[in-house]
Amino acid sequence: MLTFTNTWRRLLPCALFLVPCTFGWAQEHSYAPSDIENGRGLYQANCLGCHGNNGDAVEGANLSTGRFRRASADEDLIRLIREGIPNTLMVPKTNLSYGDTRAIVAFLRSLPAGGGMVVDNRDVQVGDAARGEALFYSAQTRCSECHGVNGGGNLLSPDLGSVGATRTPYTLQQSMLDPMAEVRVGQRFYQVTDNSGSTTIGLLLNQDTHSVQLLNESEQLAAYDKDMLSSHSFIPSPMPSYQDVLSPAEIADLVAYMISLKGDTP
Repeated sequence: MLTFTNTWRRLLPCALFLVPCTFGWAQEHSYAPSDIENGRGLYQANCLGCHGNNGDAVEGANLSTGRFRRASADEDLIRLIREGIPNTLMVPKTNLSYGDTRAIVAFLRSLPAGGGMVVDNRDVQVGDAARGEALFYSAQTRCSECHGVNGGGNLLSPDLGSVGATRTPYTLQQSMLDPMAEVRVGQRFYQVTDNSGSTTIGLLLNQDTHSVQLLNESEQLAAYDKDMLSSHSFIPSPMPSYQDVLSPAEIADLVAYMISLKGDTP
C-alpha cells in the first residue's frame, strides 16, 4: 500500500475546477466529433470516478456550466488538468499528453450547457431556512461535522456551499430520508481488505485493472495493488437517514436551508 500523508486543505473532494464563478467561458475552438469521442474515453478513464458521466457528480463543481473560478480559457483548463491544483485533491494528470488533455476539454465542451439542475416538479414541503441552518449546526443532526458550507467539514463529504444551485428540493429531501436512494459517482465509499486481514474504508477516487485509490478515513490518499487484496467492494454510504430522527417540519427547514446555498459566498 502506498499512503500519501500530506494533510489536504478542506476543499471539495477531487474538485476539478471548484466553485463556479460569475464569468463565462467563451467558445474558442470548434472541436471535431473525433476529438469529443476521444475525450469521452479519456474522461471516463481519468475523471469519471469523481466527476461522473455528466460532469456534475461533485457538489458545487458542475463541469458542464462553462463557469470556473480558476479558468476562463481552454488553455487554462488544459493546464489545470495536467498540473493539478496544489493542496487539493485535484492531482496532476502526468499520464496525459497535451493532445489527450485537449480532447478532454473538447468532451467537456460538448456537455449540455447549464449542467445538472433539471426541472423537478415533485411536491416538497419547504420550511424556514434560518431554523434549518440552526439544525444543520446542531448536536441533533451533526451535519456540519461532515459537511462544510464554503469550508469546514471533512474531505470525505461534499461541501454544500453551492448545493442549492445544483440540486432540486426533492433530491435534497430524499438524501436526508433515504441516503442510499441515489449515491452520486463521486460520493461512493469503498472497502478494501489486504491479504493480512487489515481493512480500510474510504471514498473511492479511482480504480483500474490493477489498483484502487481511496481517500481513507484519516483523510489521506492511499493506493492499493489489487493483487495484494483479499477483497474489495463498494459499501453503503455513511450518510445517516433522518427519517426517524427529525420531524417532517424539521426536514422541511433543512431543505429550505439547503436550497438557500447558491455559492454566493466567495
